[in-house]
Amino acid sequence: MATNKQDDPTLWPAEIRWYCVKTQPKREAIAYGQLTTLPEVEAFFPRVRYRRASPRGQRMVVEALFPGYLFAKFSPARLIRAVRYARGVSYIVRQGTEFAPVPDTIISALHSLAATQVLELPPEPWKMGEQVRVIAGIFRGATGTVAGLVPARQRVQVLLELLGQERRIELPLDNLELRHTHPLQALRS
Repeated sequence: MATNKQDDPTLWPAEIRWYCVKTQPKREAIAYGQLTTLPEVEAFFPRVRYRRASPRGQRMVVEALFPGYLFAKFSPARLIRAVRYARGVSYIVRQGTEFAPVPDTIISALHSLAATQVLELPPEPWKMGEQVRVIAGIFRGATGTVAGLVPARQRVQVLLELLGQERRIELPLDNLELRHTHPLQALRS
């Protein structure tokens, strides 16, 4: 007999469906690895790869598309304990007292966007008026606004406040970072 009432398999649906799994902070990859080792569990961990500026120049970054979450397809009646207690898993997302199944159409759409579980985002062109932060050079730490583009020289003109006046400074692309870090943050504003 199950020691925890929530672990009682008779309380949960027997059908195999997709569910959203909340992971422990920064442990999505560990939880995904553990879930993929479980028989009769299919796990899906969508990530996004994009270019991010760093003090050492541009680099490719891979992050969770939904930080702190991944998806698992299983039968709660048979595998609730194995999924709940897998390393890196915090809990299975619920709606009230019931697990909230994720529709197959959503998982299919995510699979079509990221067939290898990694969504490749093309480099985003710089836009006039965007807020940027200087991450290298003598103006490191300063924030400003994109005022012009010089694509032939891989440079951007930025309006920075210096000595109480706004000045137009031309900086290399590698010295700048857009104010948002995760690509989906741009969609929220």
